[in-house]
Amino acid sequence: MEFIIAGIIICLILIIAVVYALKRKKKPAPDKTVELKADDVQELVNYVKIQKEQQQQEQRQKELKKAELKEKTEKFKQSREQIKDRLKSKIDAREWKPLRSILDSADKGGVGIYILYNQTKDKYYVGQAKQLYKRIRDHFKIEGIAMDFLSGDNITVKTLTANELDSDYRLDHIEKTGIEIFNSDKDGYNKNTGIM
Repeated sequence: MEFIIAGIIICLILIIAVVYALKRKKKPAPDKTVELKADDVQELVNYVKIQKEQQQQEQRQKELKKAELKEKTEKFKQSREQIKDRLKSKIDAREWKPLRSILDSADKGGVGIYILYNQTKDKYYVGQAKQLYKRIRDHFKIEGIAMDFLSGDNITVKTLTANELDSDYRLDHIEKTGIEIFNSDKDGYNKNTGIM
């Protein structure tokens, strides 16, 4: 009998719990609308205005950086053209020397750039060196241009020392510009466009 009473009590508790849970679930959600005061509205408007101004400022900064980059690029292009013009005029003013005169010389030469010109095949090589004449002689120990020379092609040389070049620019820039002038990376002996 005690078990029956205990069972009835447990069933009643469960029924009450279920009914309570169902009633609680069916209750409409409380109204979550918030009344905004005039100060709150003004604060929100100010926040949105500040955010918009910050976005506009960021946009202006991006546009300014873009304009500065464009200006730098234009200056660099002009500078490259100036280097090219000055270098070309200096190279043009030089006489082509027979390669044999450098190969037979014991002089190591100074720092600068050199241009090898195969007149027979109309091909150029532009390079730079700390010891110009030594570097030119080294070409004829290991490189393909030696085969053309040994087979009888007429190869001549022009050299410009660092003192004769624009001191504002690195030798790498001058070499690269020389490669561009003579197109020696496409139609000549250079394997690449030089270091920049």
